[in-house]
Amino acid sequence: MTRYLLLIVASLALGVGAVSTVQVNAMADTSSGSITSKSSVNLTPGSGTNPVNPVDPGGSGDKFPGDGEDPGNEGTGSTGKLTLDYVSDFKFQQQGISNGQILTTATNPNAFVQISDRRATGAGWQLQVNPSELVGEKDSSTISSGASIQLGAAEFIASGQNVYAAPQVVATPTQLIPIGSYSKIAQANKFAGVGTWIMRLNYNTSEPTNLIVLGSAVTQQQTYQGTLSWMLTDTPQ
Repeated sequence: MTRYLLLIVASLALGVGAVSTVQVNAMADTSSGSITSKSSVNLTPGSGTNPVNPVDPGGSGDKFPGDGEDPGNEGTGSTGKLTLDYVSDFKFQQQGISNGQILTTATNPNAFVQISDRRATGAGWQLQVNPSELVGEKDSSTISSGASIQLGAAEFIASGQNVYAAPQVVATPTQLIPIGSYSKIAQANKFAGVGTWIMRLNYNTSEPTNLIVLGSAVTQQQTYQGTLSWMLTDTPQ
């Protein structure tokens, strides 16, 4: 089995943030008792084997090094017949606090993951993601169970013409993807997902990509860091 592990770093600032590395600048709520991609949020508690260039998920077909929010992200450089070519960095903006939870929404509307299957077998594949705990820069405090990711609306589009069936997003828009374990978010069944495919994220303002943090887990205003680990495997199940 071929495995591709991508570490993503997200940046969160409690009060702004986006990993894929995760940094969070946080303030405590006193009113109530591997490949890496980067992210940040400010929160206020209360066919060959060469690398495939990332393609504009907006539909122009243009190749470009990033999604517009992260010009330094030129892709993973992965080589082989089954590759994870690109993973966006994320930046999050706090939307508010409700029921003790801090809601932050990704700000980059062109976020995407790009996968290429050039095996010519139609065997299928699956994509999983694992958010890590968040670690405070000032006091090394950790948020290990008080945060989760919601993919929001997600869809696969083909990079150029493709006669094969599209992969499927299996995570629902509001599904909570927990810290500390891999969750399957997409798969290509047999004879699907052949060629290069782009999974668009955060394109629907009604169902955006979110980071949710438990307010009581934030002890003081500081930057937190963590990772999103992405794993592509060569079986659909």
